[in-house]
Amino acid sequence: MKPVLILLGVIAIVGLVVAFVRSRIEPSYQVGVADIPKVLASLSGTSAIPAFAVFIFNTADRPSSDDALSLQFSLDDGRPGFDWVLIGQRNIEDEARFTEFARAAGFRPELMESNNVRYWRVEDSDLALLCREVVTKMYGRADTEPIDLITEGFEWKP
Repeated sequence: MKPVLILLGVIAIVGLVVAFVRSRIEPSYQVGVADIPKVLASLSGTSAIPAFAVFIFNTADRPSSDDALSLQFSLDDGRPGFDWVLIGQRNIEDEARFTEFARAAGFRPELMESNNVRYWRVEDSDLALLCREVVTKMYGRADTEPIDLITEGFEWKP
């Protein structure tokens, strides 16, 4: 009888842990390039801290999830910005490519650091345009290909 009670107790604890972990995961969605301006507008309309939207995608030449790129909009003191965060391997590898692309398109990325994480941030000009052009022109993805979106601090409603 004791082994059965112990087993039931372990199953209950595992169930509680799984439920807790699932409740802490950010919501994820699939969006298209055309949704990027709407995502930025939704983020810009929140006062939550922290608040961000992360777009995650792969390219045809590097389809492995280990090679995923991430582009981020975030609020810093209430100001929206586009962030090229230097955590993922692909973002690190393509750092110079991104800064050259952004500057050639007329944007002014600034190297910043927060919580020991370096990232390039753009706050001027049309941030949605920069994001769309990174996806479509820099990486050659079609407008119709879905992109994963993770949000924090606001609810995405397509």
